[in-house]
Parts: sequence; C-alpha cells; structure tokens
Amino acid sequence: MPLVLAHRGANKMAPQNTIPAFQKAVEFNADGIETDVHLSCDGQIVICHNYTVDATSNGKGLIDDMTFAELRRLDFGSYFSPDFSGVTLPTLSELLEVVKGLTLINIEIKTPKKKNDLVKRTIEELYKFDLQEKAIISCFEPECLREAKEFDKSIKTGLLYEHGDLGDEIMNFGVAKYCKQLNAHAAHPEHILIDENTVKDLHNNGIAVNPWTVNSKEDIIKYTSWGCDALISDVPDFCKKVLEEMK
Repeated sequence: MPLVLAHRGANKMAPQNTIPAFQKAVEFNADGIETDVHLSCDGQIVICHNYTVDATSNGKGLIDDMTFAELRRLDFGSYFSPDFSGVTLPTLSELLEVVKGLTLINIEIKTPKKKNDLVKRTIEELYKFDLQEKAIISCFEPECLREAKEFDKSIKTGLLYEHGDLGDEIMNFGVAKYCKQLNAHAAHPEHILIDENTVKDLHNNGIAVNPWTVNSKEDIIKYTSWGCDALISDVPDFCKKVLEEMK
C-alpha cells in the first residue's frame, strides 16, 4: 500500500500549512506530510504555500520582503474559520517538532525569486532534527534539486511537474530520463499526467512515484493499483480509510 502524505497538512480540517493542520495529520495517522518553505527577508525558514501572505492571512505582501517578526504578527487562521483565530505562520523547526515521528516528510522548496541559501538551510535544519533520512526535498525547478544534491548527495529529491512549458518538456523528454539526469529519488507529478506505463517505466529505473493531489476514491484505488509509492492528498483521513477498505 502507498504512503499517505497530508498535503499542506490536513488542510480541510485546519488552515493549510499551520501547526493545527499538521497536528490533525498526525492524529489521522497520515504516514507523512507535504509542505512548502520560504525564507523571510531576515533569513528565517517559514512555512507557506504562496509567495505572498494575501490569501491565507490578514496581511498583504511578499514573504521574502517581510521580517519574521512582521510575518509572526499576522493571523493565518481566521480566513479558514473563527475557531482558528490567531494561528500564526510556523517555522520549519516548529513543523519538524510536530511531524518528526512520521515516515516521510516532503518539503517543497518554493523556487526563490532572489538567489538565497534556502535549499542548504532546509537540509541543515533536517539534520538538526536527525530527519534527513525521512525527508524528501521536492521542487518544480530542476536547478534547486541539483543544488540539493551538490550540497548533500545522500538527500532524497523529488521532481515536481505539472502541465506547462517545463512540465511538457519533462514529459516529452521522458520523465524517468529527466529524473535520472537529476539523480532524483522520485517523480512528483500532477496526478492526471501519469498512466500505468509511466509508473512502470519510473519503477524500472528505480524512481519512486508520488502523485498529487489524490483525493477521490476512484483515484486512490487507481494509483494504488498502479503501484504508486505515496499519495499526496488533501484528505488524508479519507485516503487512509479507502486504503484500509482495499486491504
């Protein structure tokens, strides 16, 4: 059976990429989580999907233009529900403290708009928690994955791709070949972009397949039957339930 990774935490039960969402994922017995990291302008690694705080907080602005103190003053819970009023944006270290007991921690590097050391700093943080073996660094930008391997050749990496110029280039070239060029451990495709032959080809080349975002019963069953290694899902509790029924 594939692992179930809670996408941005259990984001249907609590505001995405917050400590309550990751705590819910742990409570639901998710096998792991998926999250996103940025650097504040003063060098703190913080958790957020978007490049701006506009959609998920009561503030406005680019994360990399704001200090950690400025980010920490914002409310990242009320947009979701008044029950989460006052929830703050977490740091990577705070997240790792919550999820350190899980099997797989998928950290997406949000490709920096300005050159910085986010990749290196993220890997160093994993080592502080002795979680480097449980982690996989993923990114849509191949150069970030190369950077991760140059800094630490043992760290696992996952190539994210979706419809679009680079995603189409990856698929036209051959996903397995592209991953092998990057020495990537896994492919992380938008789930609608794979078929059973793609999964077989990746597995034949020693590459794991972790599609996103797998939420429906039909898709959970389909990608499990194809042998996908992990399912990145917005509904980890439902995903686990379907997999239990399949057993």
